[in-house]
Amino acid sequence: MEYTIKAMPRGPKPNPRALRRTGFIPGVLYGHEVHQHIMVSARELEALLSRITRSSRITVELDGKKLPAFIKEIQRDLLTDRVIHIDLYHPAPDQPVTIEVPVRLRGEAKGRKEGGVLQLLRDVVTVRGPMNAIPEIIEIDVSHLGIGQAVHVNELKLEGVQILTPGEATIVTIVAPRKEEVAVAAAVPGVEGAVPTEGAAPAAEEAAPTPAAPAKPEKK
Repeated sequence: MEYTIKAMPRGPKPNPRALRRTGFIPGVLYGHEVHQHIMVSARELEALLSRITRSSRITVELDGKKLPAFIKEIQRDLLTDRVIHIDLYHPAPDQPVTIEVPVRLRGEAKGRKEGGVLQLLRDVVTVRGPMNAIPEIIEIDVSHLGIGQAVHVNELKLEGVQILTPGEATIVTIVAPRKEEVAVAAAVPGVEGAVPTEGAAPAAEEAAPTPAAPAKPEKK
């Protein structure tokens, strides 16, 4: 799928805060033969981010040029979670790109139906290859996974790219549910329903009462 966003050159003014108040987001486009401060429409950027992944290739339209790029970094406001700055990387057309590709699980694991717990241990896989071969997402079918089974990186089949994440790394697994520990109450003599511990002597039925300690005289 093709994704496009329009960008305009940005000067030193207005400052980033004032720029955001006008509906634009400041950013930087850098890489092969380009290093340009830019601004993009906040509305267009939010719409774009809702459709892409971190490894999607984007076409940036700037000064009549169409430059392929990848999102390198997104800064968000800590309170509102809105984007406040974006970095876009434009790679050389003949150079490989190293990037993290997100993982998406598909299907309901057989082990979950049997009571197991699905654990996603790795949500991205690092790959290296030509920009046109970078996948947007790595989809893994987990419907066949039973309890105790897993999918490892070396089981992935990706065309045109080299997988840099170690092959023995586990991506997703199904583990058995933890057995609840049952607490066993110790025997308490004289408590109704208490079970005496093994080897303990039963309490004497007619034990002589222990004389009470004399009461201490009250201080006047």
